[in-house]
Amino acid sequence: MNVFLQILKLNPVREGVGKASGKPYRMQDAECLILNDQGEVDQVGVLMLAPEQVEKTEPGTYLGAFAMRANTSREGQRRIEAVLTGLTPVRKTPKGFEPLQAAPKAA
Repeated sequence: MNVFLQILKLNPVREGVGKASGKPYRMQDAECLILNDQGEVDQVGVLMLAPEQVEKTEPGTYLGAFAMRANTSREGQRRIEAVLTGLTPVRKTPKGFEPLQAAPKAA
């Protein structure tokens, strides 16, 4: 499942140790807009970044890739949820969204 997102602001990284599990955690979420195919705001919300995206994501417009997973945490109660698995930077053009071109590497 893919969704166009505009990340407006990244919230501070939160770190700690889970009370129930005793396992360390490190997480970051972002204030986002969900955009329709025309680039208009559909919804506003908070998006939890995937662990590999923590402190590596910048504000901007992205195509977000999501997978469906059961939330197996104590609070999740095994509910099926969409989980962010990837972000591809995009830009809006008159023809719609297109991936941003990577800068050419110096020889």
